[in-house]
Amino acid sequence: MLAKTIRRTLTVLILGGAFACSASAQPVVTMVVNRVSYSAVVSPGSWVIILGYNFAPSSLNAQAGSLPTALGGTSVTVGSLPAPLLSVSPNEIDALIPSQATIPQNTVVPLVVTSGAGSITYNIRLTRNSLALFTRTDGSGLGLVFDANFRQVDTVGPQDTIILYATGLGPTDASGRVVDEAEVYIGERKAQVLFAGLAPGLPGVYQLNVIAPTPATDRVYLRSGGWQSNIVNIGIRSGMNTANVKGTIDGLNPSSDPNYPKTPQRPCLGDKDPGPCGPTGASESFSIILHAGTFTMSFDILPGAGPFAVAAVGEAGGSIISIDPTACTYTASVTTLAPAAAHGDLSSSVAPLWDYASCDWKSAVCLQFPNNVFPASRIAPFMARAMQMLPAPNTTAPGSPNALLQVSGSLSGSRFAIDGQNNSPLSTFGGFVQVPYGPFELGISTFSLYVDGKLITSNNLPYLPLQQAPANFGPGDF
Repeated sequence: MLAKTIRRTLTVLILGGAFACSASAQPVVTMVVNRVSYSAVVSPGSWVIILGYNFAPSSLNAQAGSLPTALGGTSVTVGSLPAPLLSVSPNEIDALIPSQATIPQNTVVPLVVTSGAGSITYNIRLTRNSLALFTRTDGSGLGLVFDANFRQVDTVGPQDTIILYATGLGPTDASGRVVDEAEVYIGERKAQVLFAGLAPGLPGVYQLNVIAPTPATDRVYLRSGGWQSNIVNIGIRSGMNTANVKGTIDGLNPSSDPNYPKTPQRPCLGDKDPGPCGPTGASESFSIILHAGTFTMSFDILPGAGPFAVAAVGEAGGSIISIDPTACTYTASVTTLAPAAAHGDLSSSVAPLWDYASCDWKSAVCLQFPNNVFPASRIAPFMARAMQMLPAPNTTAPGSPNALLQVSGSLSGSRFAIDGQNNSPLSTFGGFVQVPYGPFELGISTFSLYVDGKLITSNNLPYLPLQQAPANFGPGDF
C-alpha cells in the first residue's frame, strides 16, 4: 500500500503541473524511503529509493555483479560518502546507504544527488537499525521465505528451519554477523535464530536462518534496537479443534469511532504556509505511536481437541492465549505498557523520544524530549483513553516501554469466551511502536483475530502520522 501511495504521489506531482521541469533542469528530491518496506526508516547499510525528478535523462541499471557510484552522470553521496547505485531513472534512484555513514547526535545526514544539470541536497534522518523484510510484492503481503535448501515455501510449521532476507539490521562484526540482537517473530512467537548476518554476495542484504515456533498467526516481523520491521505474512496450518467460532476486533487507538480524526492536516510552515495547517489531535507528534485494540471471542472446544491458540493482534503486539484442552488449562500473554510508560515516562527505553512538533522542515533537525518524557498535555484524547484501558503488567522488558500481563487459568466446560463478563483482562492490548519522521499523510493500523490458526476477522484503521512535508510542496515553498 505504501509503495502505491508513494508512486501515485510522485505521478501527481510530476504530471499534475505542480512544477515545470525538463531533462536539463536541476534535480529535485521529494522523498527518500526504505527500498524494502517503503517506510521512512533508513540506516547505514540499507537500501533506499530516492524519489523526485530530473535525476537522469533515461533509465539505466547497473551491470550484473556491479554497484557503481555513478550511472549515466548521476551520483549520490550520503554524508560525503559515495553511495553504490542499482539503478537511475528520471524520477527514481535505487541506492545503498554506505555502511560507513556516521549517525550524528540528531541523526540528520545530508544526501546529495548530482546529475549533469546540477545537484540538490536533501537531509535524511539515519537510525542505527531500519529493519525491513523482503516480500514477494512491494513491502507487504507474503514474505520471501525459503526452506533450509533455499527452496521458496508458502507455509511454515513448528520446528521448520526457514531462511528470511532483510535489510537494515545494522552494523556487523568481522565475520559478517549482526552486532545488535535481531529478534524474529513468527506467528507472534519468538523464533530461535541460528544465524543473522550479511547474505553472501548480496550487498545490503541480511540473511536470517531461524527455527520456527508453533505459530498462532500468519504474521512475521523483526525487532531490534527499539524498531520493528514491516509485518509480512506466511501460510500456516490451521487446526480443527473448535466450532461455532464468533469474534470481533476493533481499535482503541487508532479507533473506528467516527470522532477519531482521519483527515490529514499538516504542521504549519511559517510565513510561506498557504494553509490550512495545525494539529488535528490524532497524532501526538512523538517518535512513537500507541497501537491499542480490544476484542471479543467465543467458541466451543471439540471433543478430542489438541492444544491450540487464540491471538488478537495489532501493530504493537496482542493478546495470545494458549489453550490445552487435555489439561483443561490456558495461559495468556497480553501486550501492555510498562507502568512508567503509561504515564509518558520512557526514560528506560533504549530509543530516544523525539518531539516531531519541534522539527525544522527544511533541515529535518528535531529536539528530543528532556529525559525521554512527554508531557500529559501532548496526549490526544483517544490515546489517553486507550492508555487507561490497558491492563496493568506483571512482567517488564528491559529497555522497552512495552510490558506483558501473563496469566493462567482453568477451562470451565467446553465453551470458552473472552468478553465483558468472561476473562475481560485479556480483551484489551496495546503498545508503543517507533515511527519515523516521514512524508506520509496516512497510515493503516491492522487489528486481526485468529482462532486455531484461522483468521476470523480483521479491521484496518487509518491514522495520521506526522508528515515531514506536503507532497505538493517544492523547494520554493520553504
